Amino acid sequence: MRLLRPAAPALFALSIATSTACSIELDAAQYVGKEDKSFAVSGPADVTIKTFDGSIQVTAWDKAEVAVTIERRADNQADADALKVKAEQTGGKVVIEALKPESEIHVGWTHGRSVSFVVHVPKQTNLSAKSGDGSIQASGVTGSVELASGDGSIKAADLTGQVGLHTGDGSVAAQNVTGMLTIATGDGSITVEGAPRALKAHTGDGSVHVAVATTTSPEEDWEITTGDGSVAVQLPQGFNAMLDAHTGDGTVNADDFGLKAHGDDKNDLQGTLGSGGRTLRIRSGDGSISIAKH
Repeated sequence: MRLLRPAAPALFALSIATSTACSIELDAAQYVGKEDKSFAVSGPADVTIKTFDGSIQVTAWDKAEVAVTIERRADNQADADALKVKAEQTGGKVVIEALKPESEIHVGWTHGRSVSFVVHVPKQTNLSAKSGDGSIQASGVTGSVELASGDGSIKAADLTGQVGLHTGDGSVAAQNVTGMLTIATGDGSITVEGAPRALKAHTGDGSVHVAVATTTSPEEDWEITTGDGSVAVQLPQGFNAMLDAHTGDGTVNADDFGLKAHGDDKNDLQGTLGSGGRTLRIRSGDGSISIAKH
């Protein structure tokens, strides 16, 4: 089908009322086909979401149901329709996966094909969401949560349980996360706000900011590291840990706790926070480190 492309983008939508809702969008840039599916569950759900290229957005709700909107993007409808998505259920386990298409040779400039997902899940859900290239967001889930992208930012909010956030290239933000939190990015900043019981956060290149919201004491050793960037940690009154901080190039400051860095470059500090306990280990290859009260 040949489309005349106006100077200003035009949007056309067609909705088809069936048991599985579908719609299409055509704009001056790319074809987008949408499809809705839902799965009834009882008790905690186990949801796996995968796409070779595309964003994933997951939000918890009060329904005993997993609902997904599938968005296929390509240069034309034929290419979009050829993108295969597996969506199936076995008991409380739901798997939603966009299969990577076979490589094709295109003449001229084209948009890449991708499949994105917008998903609603019960609050009690074990969640695994992975994208080869795309951002991932998840909020409101209690359970085991694993979010991973080969290239894209990750945002997590209001999660409780064992949480892992990983991206090869992109920033990571975790807000109001309670439980065991592990974060890793090859290149990007890390922001953590909440009261994790355990924390491991690493970036190969980027700053790290951690703000502990309420009085808590680590149940395991905490480790915060960056290959290149500053680290700022804000702790509440009553936080108990053993501090071990070092930077390869920069200073370490913990004046709020009455602790002073040592060494000729003031780049090394060990001391007791509150009554001590587990170790809060902070490392930067190149950047200043600050530990303050809030």
